[in-house]
Amino acid sequence: MTDLSAIHMTPHRDMQPKVGISACLTGQAVRYNGRHKYDDLIMRELGPWLDLQVFCPEVDAQLGVPRAPVKLVTKGGETRAIGADVDDLDVTDMLKHSAQQFARHQAGSLCAYIVKSRSPSCGAGSTPVLDPETRTSQVGDGLLVQALREHCPELLIVEENELDSTAKCRAFLEHCYTLSER
Repeated sequence: MTDLSAIHMTPHRDMQPKVGISACLTGQAVRYNGRHKYDDLIMRELGPWLDLQVFCPEVDAQLGVPRAPVKLVTKGGETRAIGADVDDLDVTDMLKHSAQQFARHQAGSLCAYIVKSRSPSCGAGSTPVLDPETRTSQVGDGLLVQALREHCPELLIVEENELDSTAKCRAFLEHCYTLSER
């Protein structure tokens, strides 16, 4: 592990590790309800030291803000993003296209990505995925995280709730600087 005291960290963004982050965590009001999920600890502890690349797949897919909430379900062996309250709403293709484009063209320059837990797009192992036939739910990845894992299998992906202390943020920061030195 890299010792941060030995690293010359600079406020110059072009010399900092590039890390993707879910836009809602930075305070952008992009969630389905028109709100955000600003994470003060992440922005205070990591923001000054990382070149944060802000992205929201729902906004990129032009789903609008606010918008109808969606949930992930399995249909015919495929994960679909359908309306949580509107049965005939299916935004899977738009979200997958946005996620695939981002993963193919942008994520290769990142050393890590901080995602919003439980999100149908951004959750990493915490997103509920309903099986309507058995009426059971499992947890899995959101559509953006699925695309990132497919196109950038070595990318470090963490949920914001994994960075819930200064010590965890510092360890993540050290890991990002180590990754960016490669």
